[in-house]
Amino acid sequence: MTGLRIGLLVDSPLKRQYLALSAREAGHELVASLMLDQCQADGPAPDSADAWVVDVALDPDAEPPEPVQALLEHSDAPLIISDSSEYRPGSEEHNAWLKRTLAKLRQLAGDINLQRVPRARALWVLAASTGGPAAVKDFLSSLPPGLGVAFIYVQHIDTSYTGTLVRMMSQSPYPAALASDGAVIQANQLLIVTACERVDLLDNGTVAIADEPWGGPYAPSVDQLVANAARVYGEQLGLIVFTGMGNDGAAACRLVRQRGGKVWAQTPQSCTSTSMPDAALATGAVELTGTPGELANRLSAHCRASAQTLIEEVRPYESPAAH
Repeated sequence: MTGLRIGLLVDSPLKRQYLALSAREAGHELVASLMLDQCQADGPAPDSADAWVVDVALDPDAEPPEPVQALLEHSDAPLIISDSSEYRPGSEEHNAWLKRTLAKLRQLAGDINLQRVPRARALWVLAASTGGPAAVKDFLSSLPPGLGVAFIYVQHIDTSYTGTLVRMMSQSPYPAALASDGAVIQANQLLIVTACERVDLLDNGTVAIADEPWGGPYAPSVDQLVANAARVYGEQLGLIVFTGMGNDGAAACRLVRQRGGKVWAQTPQSCTSTSMPDAALATGAVELTGTPGELANRLSAHCRASAQTLIEEVRPYESPAAH
């Protein structure tokens, strides 16, 4: 579970109601929901939550109330502090505040999860449609374990097959899971993106589930997800376009090359449907093609070379006199 234990400290029941809903929408567990006027003088127990959301009316010319002061002074947990008292419920300003708070809660999950598990240094997006599950499974099964990169698999498929897709992709050296709020882009793991929920990548390299549907003609959208991934990973991003109908991913190919990343594609001759690879090849951004097995072999070689380069870059300098 990627959600956090969230504590609320508020000065009105209405604020508590709105914030509790936001915390749950962000995928968190509510472990404390306290009213300011009911707290003891020493305030809430700081260790009872992974993070606190404090929404009370504060006088800028006075010391914070004692419960708030207790959290500020004694809690190592992150605090989200705001005062929504000035916003009328249902107003445009109030809705904007709710949206900002939800975004902060999602970002917070990613920040804390990154403290627990480091973000992968490189990310490869696997894009597919018709015939994709078989091709991507072949690709993943042909990889050796422990390449040290992360994978995100974007598959056009009916939502009723989501569970089957996860089980199918789990039969490889890279454990598969559905993308979820706050999930870290971890090395040696595969996150699966489907049409069920729109997935964004935050600037800190974690996943956020958006409260809006996928835009455009494709769900999920390769172009949309890669646009986020390219912003975060830049030249450490790779994109492989597998078999599929349509042209989703063509714009993504150009964007990845512009950012210095790698763009590969499955050879049309080995595809169930050639439309997606053909559209990718037409952009001129694809630098390598192959069957799923051949692409796996090339990625293995690429990762080994990248790892060796990294070792050489961080190896301490030794003067000739030392030998």
